[in-house]
Amino acid sequence: MIESAIPQAEAMCRAPSRCHYPWTMRASLHITALTALTLIASSALAIAAEVRVLTVGSTQVAAKAIAADFEKQTRNQVTFTIRPPFDIDKELAEKTFDAIILSVPATDFHDKAGSLAPRSRVALARVGVGVVVKEGAPVPDVSTPEKLKAAALAARSLTYGNPATPNTSGAIAGGALAKLGILDEVQGKTHHAALTGGGELVAKGEVEMGFFNLSEIPKGVTVAGPLPGPLQGYTLYEACYRRAAGIRLALHS
Repeated sequence: MIESAIPQAEAMCRAPSRCHYPWTMRASLHITALTALTLIASSALAIAAEVRVLTVGSTQVAAKAIAADFEKQTRNQVTFTIRPPFDIDKELAEKTFDAIILSVPATDFHDKAGSLAPRSRVALARVGVGVVVKEGAPVPDVSTPEKLKAAALAARSLTYGNPATPNTSGAIAGGALAKLGILDEVQGKTHHAALTGGGELVAKGEVEMGFFNLSEIPKGVTVAGPLPGPLQGYTLYEACYRRAAGIRLALHS
């Protein structure tokens, strides 16, 4: 039942303008969604006809594809709520969801706070950061640190998430530019923005180059490639149950 949804998620990553990153990254994304939905399914079948999912988007493409298959097979409905990372805690405090998948730092926080069921944390996957440009624009070579440095310096403008806010991909992007020794040099042409806002800037051609999680590439952009190995960093995800009744799913990026 779950395996049959893999082609649906795979198809979403075949459009050249959306997912030029390696198959292994797509497979990691699929494993995250498969494992999460399996955890949800095992409890939802016993306790509810609706599975409530809170997500910031990092695995939502594959998760939604698999959820659609899950709904057809079980007649249980999966409802997604998508929020930015800085709104996750507020949503969890005000509303009831059925399971959580969090980035490891966020999971650590909730675990120490005693809000997770004991020994319920399960490692799922990791997501890296890629470089994007406007769809149809020349695609720079970012395959090595030297080539990425040249491309970033040549770009008229850059965008990535503000590292000062809960935003792992922004911290990774800023760290990569710092390792290249050009963080201060490009500061004047860098626009910090949320995923949606930054993606729109690139898609409209208002910003030339962006840095985003490879599992949540915005529409209207092309992936030039992942950050080169020495500069790459990853958001690690875990699934867990809430100590409260039911399970909850939150995806922190």
